[in-house]
Amino acid sequence: MNMTRIRQICLRLSKLKKTDYIVILLVGVLLLIVVLPVKEDRKTCSNSQKKAKSVSESTCDDEEYEKLLEKKLEGILERMDGVGEVSVMITLSDDGTRIVDKDTKETSESIEKTTVIYDDEDASVPYVTSTDKPTVSGVLVVAQGGGNPQVNNDISNAVSALFDVPMHKIKIAKMISREE
Repeated sequence: MNMTRIRQICLRLSKLKKTDYIVILLVGVLLLIVVLPVKEDRKTCSNSQKKAKSVSESTCDDEEYEKLLEKKLEGILERMDGVGEVSVMITLSDDGTRIVDKDTKETSESIEKTTVIYDDEDASVPYVTSTDKPTVSGVLVVAQGGGNPQVNNDISNAVSALFDVPMHKIKIAKMISREE
């Protein structure tokens, strides 16, 4: 009985036109698209979770940011006339400002604001809409040309302009010579 059923199906398939085959093929492709999971949705979700960091996750990033600033400043200062070899240390006063998203409900009597929170695996985390970089609080520059008052003035002005740090928070020292 199974064999007769298969023969009937084969006879019906042989009577189909080319356009019928194309329609069947397109319906099959459409079904595959609908049934298969979309991987991009997961990526989008994980990117939004990465943007919304909790405050406790920021310390490692701040250290990396501090090191990046130091390397950039060293590279710039070493190109200045009379400065020579440079070593820089930067201290940050905070870990940056995070602006969290808030829902606002207005009634005739008051305005109520609540922080938008999403669930991240183990905990509820506020949704951060933007992050300001940490504030530089002090800079130490050790330079070969650090003994020259004009070079010290140039370094202080450059650091103050780059990081908006007051002059009394910038220290320039002369590098010891390493003659062997």
